[in-house]
This record gives sequence, structure tokens and C-alpha cells, in this order.
Amino acid sequence: MIDRAQVTMPEWISVKEAAEISGYHPDYVRRLVRQGKLEAERKGPMYWIDRASLEAYLEEMRRLGTQRFNWRRLRREGDGEGGR
Repeated sequence: MIDRAQVTMPEWISVKEAAEISGYHPDYVRRLVRQGKLEAERKGPMYWIDRASLEAYLEEMRRLGTQRFNWRRLRREGDGEGGR
């Protein structure tokens, strides 16, 4: 028997709700989904975003602060080299 207290189901929110929570434009939220930065499922024409995924992404952006715009950091992560 499955213990329902241990099973955590994702809380799905719409793009509109994610935009309201994050302060981002809905088009940007969709872009984050397409880039794989947010966990989501597509149901017909709509994306449904895992709230925990959005909250984790927002926390990571707060943690990085201004470093999220550092092109050198982005290039190192994209190359997988970790620096030269």
C-alpha cells in the first residue's frame, strides 16, 4: 500500500499564475519552459508549470544576484569546460 503522506504530487500552475508569482512576462515564462529551465507539461495549447520548479528557479536567480548576467559564467556552463 502506498503511504499518501510520503507521495508529493506536483502543484501545477498556469503560465499566467507563474508570471504573476515571478513578475516575469508570460512570454518569458514560456521561453524558460522551452529552454528546460522550468519543469512543465504541455496540455493542448497550454503549459502547466510545476510550482516547486518555478520557486527553485527564482531562488537560484536571487542567489546569483548580478552574476546571472555574467556572460563568462554562462559560457563556462554552456561549454562544460569549467574554465581554462
